Amino acid sequence: MYPKIVLEHFAHPQNVGVIDSPTSIGEATTSGGGKVIFYFIIKKGVIKEIKYQVAGCPYAIAVCSILSVYAKGKAIEELKGVDVNTINQFFDVPEDKMNCVDLALSAFVSGLKSI
Repeated sequence: MYPKIVLEHFAHPQNVGVIDSPTSIGEATTSGGGKVIFYFIIKKGVIKEIKYQVAGCPYAIAVCSILSVYAKGKAIEELKGVDVNTINQFFDVPEDKMNCVDLALSAFVSGLKSI
């Protein structure tokens, strides 16, 4: 059974899409065909806009949505330490879904590092 927050963000994902001329892009893929791309608009060190595209399981989709809501309006410096513990604040990540969560986190962190 999925946690309630995962079901909510899977059924109604927030901030899905593409940003034209983003400040930064972060991407990650898996050998099984999963893919996440995050697009960021950053002004004065703050995420003003964030969108993503995802091809993955419900957990990957939900984590992308959760991260996008969590990050919008925050300073880049606040987000440099985002990891699985950040996601565990919202729900306990099942061990067998860690690869799905890692896919989303890797793309997110990749986008922050390219700034």
